[in-house]
Amino acid sequence: MKTNNKALIRLISLLGFFLIFLQACQKGELYDAASAKIVEVTFNGSTSVPLEFVYNNVILDSTKGASHTFPKSMKVNIVKGDQKVQVREKGKTTILRSYDIDPAIFNHQIGILYDNGKIYDKSIFYNLYVNPIDRDVEFFIDGKIVAQTFSGGQLTRKLEIPLDKDQKRELSVKIKGKNEVIFTKTLMDADSNKTLKFLLDGEKVLENMTLPALKNPKGMSLTFKFKPVIEFGQSTFLGGDVDLVFYIRDQMTEEVTHLSPELRVSIPLSQSFVTVELPPLPEGKIYTYDVVRKGKNIVPYSYKKWTAEDIFPALPNSGRYGRLGFFKDLTDYSFLPGERIVGVLSVGEEQWGEGYDEVFIVPGSVTLLNDFVTIGN
Repeated sequence: MKTNNKALIRLISLLGFFLIFLQACQKGELYDAASAKIVEVTFNGSTSVPLEFVYNNVILDSTKGASHTFPKSMKVNIVKGDQKVQVREKGKTTILRSYDIDPAIFNHQIGILYDNGKIYDKSIFYNLYVNPIDRDVEFFIDGKIVAQTFSGGQLTRKLEIPLDKDQKRELSVKIKGKNEVIFTKTLMDADSNKTLKFLLDGEKVLENMTLPALKNPKGMSLTFKFKPVIEFGQSTFLGGDVDLVFYIRDQMTEEVTHLSPELRVSIPLSQSFVTVELPPLPEGKIYTYDVVRKGKNIVPYSYKKWTAEDIFPALPNSGRYGRLGFFKDLTDYSFLPGERIVGVLSVGEEQWGEGYDEVFIVPGSVTLLNDFVTIGN
């Protein structure tokens, strides 16, 4: 029995030694029990391409999967070699960065940030707060795209930009589908956690707006771009310069007040932003407006009732329908005394009459833009 026990113990010992030897060979290391010096190396960070980690010309491990996840801790025998772990793109020979291994330290934590062919030691966060107003824009860092808008919508994004101390990187902006750069900014360490906000006025980046002070401190100014096309409806915009004529309507009685003098603001076809100051609004009242041809009271829309043969002119609503309203901080407002509002005005249609055969063009939604631009006097 004792003889069998001794044989079993000897077999287990040999099996254990073989497993250790096999594990070392899988990592490209020959295990030398007499001279092994094992350290643990852990990489973490981010990369847009697969990377691999090399010691003494032997691949230790590599990033995994489509998201290039960093491997878990790697055990390295540093008795042989130059005590440096190297990083390179997977399948390539060019070394991106070498890291010294201190034999007196067991656990080595190394952070890396790979971007556009280079490894960085640190990064900054930079915020984008942009509304291109029905256009799409692309953002580049040193020529590499890092963000973009879709379907003309706004973009709120925090970028992590690899950036070493005393280094500069260039942020540029292009309109999607065009090669011309419409905006550039040099980013440095001091820009960490700062925010770039702007509107797109045609093809011009608008970071700041100078607006006139209110003539009446209880009034409200409206600086806006106008969208004349009705996206969902039967009405068609006929083109040309237009005026907005403003009215006041009582919310309870529906009585319409024609302002005197008439409050009419002209909007050229090749419009930028237009500003109008609205007088103080009595309690229980709302503003509304008509869209008419410049200098006239003819509505520049037609509508199709049933077929292409049933096309009729849209009618002025003379303040009877619709309302000027907007959401701010999740609250619906008709008027904000003392405020200077920047936004995009759109229009809609309402059908009335017997058989709904009368169509009126009415105020649509107001998209607020104040948060995307710095406003000054």
